[in-house]
Order: sequence, then structure tokens, then C-alpha cells
Amino acid sequence: MEKRFNQGGSRFMIPAMRQEKILNILSNDEIVSVEDLMDVLNISISTIRRDLSKLEKESKIVLLHGGGVKLAQKPTELSITTKLDLNRDAKYLIAKKAVSLIQDGDVIFVDPSSTTYHMIPLLTDKNITVITNSISHINQLIHYGVPSIMVGGNIKSTTNSCIGPIAESTLKDLNFNKCFLGANGFTIQAGITNHDINEKVIKTLALQNSATPYFLIDSSKYGCITMVKIADLDTYPIITESVSEELKDYKNIILA
Repeated sequence: MEKRFNQGGSRFMIPAMRQEKILNILSNDEIVSVEDLMDVLNISISTIRRDLSKLEKESKIVLLHGGGVKLAQKPTELSITTKLDLNRDAKYLIAKKAVSLIQDGDVIFVDPSSTTYHMIPLLTDKNITVITNSISHINQLIHYGVPSIMVGGNIKSTTNSCIGPIAESTLKDLNFNKCFLGANGFTIQAGITNHDINEKVIKTLALQNSATPYFLIDSSKYGCITMVKIADLDTYPIITESVSEELKDYKNIILA
């Protein structure tokens, strides 16, 4: 493992932040030894064992014989084109509900999810500005004549989106009345999760800069845990088309 950075203050971090750094390290190296993690993060054996035990219980990592650690194999991330054809009816209902929450004059952010894509044809009678980091979405917004702003950056081909430092720098200076974000999974235990650490940064900036943020997640993703946690389940409003019995007491869940 190449020691690219020093996390000298990691021992004083809250566990959640330290564990996210561990996941970040593992995303760059296929297998890392426990000793290397201790060295890079400057933490004790007892601390790294607690962190790794928690991450293993959350199915985020795999502990190997001999002291190695690697990321748990994550579900394959589908392309935006493939996602658009999955659960279309549910996504349309969610998109329709989301659009009903938008007011004239709003500046909104939509991320590259397939559910937010279904919002676009429904926006034509709204006097709004849409900001997105999705190439697919911006083409659709242009097609429907919706005033829009494109956030550029490094291209991620599977989602047809822009991520990385240029996108992050741009989003830091933008404010939104509302944002509408997708996710790859949600559970009571793991919260709202996503495949990609870089996409988490984009979503987090959008959440921070939005007066009213929303997640748009169809019910087929309930019970799915992917690599990166974005938020606890009860932190932000979630629009979905149906809920199981165990979610009915969550006041932040909005039925489409």
C-alpha cells in the first residue's frame, strides 16, 4: 500500500468520520493490511479493531486471513440507460409527487438519478431554474426547454454525470430552494446509501446548500445496502411509492 497521505489526527476523530476514511483508503487499494491502516491513520490496534468490526457488521468490508482488509463486493452499478427502464411506473409516481412540491421561482438541483430524470417532462409549466451535474438530464432539460445550468467536472460514464473537484467547487457556491436526489439503497440500520464516494460528496453539498432537500427512492431499493452511507434514514424527507409495515412510523417518508 502506497502511503499517499498522513491522517495524524484520526485518533481524535469521531468513529464515523474515521471509518469513512478507512473506506476511502480501501477504495484506492484492493487489499490493505491492518498494520498499514493503523500506520496511515495513526491509531491503536484496539481502535482499528473496533472500527473494522463495525464496518464488517455493516457488510462494508471483508476481513481476510492474515490481517488483510478489502471492501465488500458491492452490487454492480447499472448504467443510467438501464436504470431508466427499471420500475418506470414507480419512478413516474415519485417524480410526479416531487414536481408537485416545486413552486414558481424555485432554483432546484437534480442529481443524475433515473427517478429525477422522470421529473423533467413534468417541469415545462414551471417558472424555475434547474441545476444538474448530469449530462443525460441537461440534454433532456434542453429538449423540453426548461431553463437550466450544467455543473461540469470529471465524467463518470455509468451515470453520465460530472463529479470530482471542479463539480464540487462549483456546487459549493450555489444555493437551492430544493434539491432532489436519488440513492442506491435504504434500510433502517444502514440508512441511505450509494455506490460511489465521489457521488456522496456531490449529494452532501447539494443537501447542505438546499433549503429543502428530498430523496427520491423507489421501494425496490429498500433492504439494499451499498458502499457509502449518505444519511440516516430519518434525516431527510424521502419520497417513495410504497412502504413496508416497519417504515410506517417514519414521519419523513412521503408517499407518492
